[in-house]
Amino acid sequence: MAPGRRASRWQRRTATSVAAAAVASALLAACGSGSSPARYLPVVSWYVGPDRLDAETLAGTCNDAAQGRYRIEVEQLPADVGARRSELVQRLLADDESMDLLSLDTASTAELAAAGVLAPVPAAQAATLSEGVTPAALAAATWDGRLVAAPWFLDPQVLWFRGTTAERAGLDTTQPITWDDLVAGAQRLGVSVEIEDRDGSGLAEWVNALVAGSGGSLLGGNGRATEVGLDTAAGRAAASVVELYDDAGVGPGPSRDALTRFAGAGGGFLLASTSAISDPALAGVQTDLRAAAYPVDGTAAVAPLAGVGLAVPASARDRAEAFEAITCLTSATSLQALATGPQHTPSRVGVLDDPAVAPAFRSLDAAKASASTGVTVPVTPLWANVVDALDETWRPVAGVTQDGTPRTSQAEVEAVVEGTVR
Repeated sequence: MAPGRRASRWQRRTATSVAAAAVASALLAACGSGSSPARYLPVVSWYVGPDRLDAETLAGTCNDAAQGRYRIEVEQLPADVGARRSELVQRLLADDESMDLLSLDTASTAELAAAGVLAPVPAAQAATLSEGVTPAALAAATWDGRLVAAPWFLDPQVLWFRGTTAERAGLDTTQPITWDDLVAGAQRLGVSVEIEDRDGSGLAEWVNALVAGSGGSLLGGNGRATEVGLDTAAGRAAASVVELYDDAGVGPGPSRDALTRFAGAGGGFLLASTSAISDPALAGVQTDLRAAAYPVDGTAAVAPLAGVGLAVPASARDRAEAFEAITCLTSATSLQALATGPQHTPSRVGVLDDPAVAPAFRSLDAAKASASTGVTVPVTPLWANVVDALDETWRPVAGVTQDGTPRTSQAEVEAVVEGTVR
């Protein structure tokens, strides 16, 4: 038996089953052969990473709805993204039966699906779980033509600001705001433009969106035939935005303390997910926050999209019950709770139009626009390695140049895709 959380979880399940069998035997002995044996209650172990949502409450609601058919129990994955990915990969490759349901980052779905450790969504449920889902969320949950996760939420980044900051900076938030105008406005007021980076992939997501905003694609194709689009006109345009941002001195680029810095005295603008407003770091300024669409790069405003899908491991012990739990967690009621509480943008973006949701969703118009035009990271099992290559060539942002960085980065990312060592 493997050590650590997996073993203890399995032990708890085994002990529960043994105890239930012992109780059943005792009851049968005491009451005679006509008594009914104790019924096994499937426990759906739902593994979640750090998030702004209340998983326990969502699980409780679905447990009530299940009426004894199963019970969801929430288990926490490591907060550190590297440790979280490592634990998932190790346990899933080891056919760990104690993991029934995963809250899976959209950026990690392809890697695990390609490894064959995710159970494809049953055909009977796939159509229902895809209904009304935005194309980007559906693509992020699909591998090799099959749905391998249930799209849950996909937050676009929006431009947050406090009170009349945008107006005083000379920005018309009813019209598209360019990066040039945003940076100039921040300089005019002497405030910062912070960029959220919750899990260390913020820079890669930023570059990916900037390339897409200029009409390009960071990665195209699949497998070793993937084409890298950094040493291109779109890649150089992306680098020019990073140069502009850094030269203006309005911020450090994507950072993990972006929300704290934004809430401080010098904060003016924040590029962050729709759910950022529910983060404790913004509690002191929350009531004063306003949202506008993501800035225009080139000819379009293409916001980074990142979220979570619900997946069932191929080795899950209670697979049928796990998919039933997914049906509950993706129901209209659950999605409304995601939107009105932590302010996550549901993959079924139409939920935001519900009269019970719209007044409570603080970035409604900006979110709806960005959800339809934004871009997820490329659907590739190599994304974690691509992030490392981009960090190697685009950090620090002070070193980025539109002439050199796209060319250097192209070579690094191509080496990752081709599996060569540089």
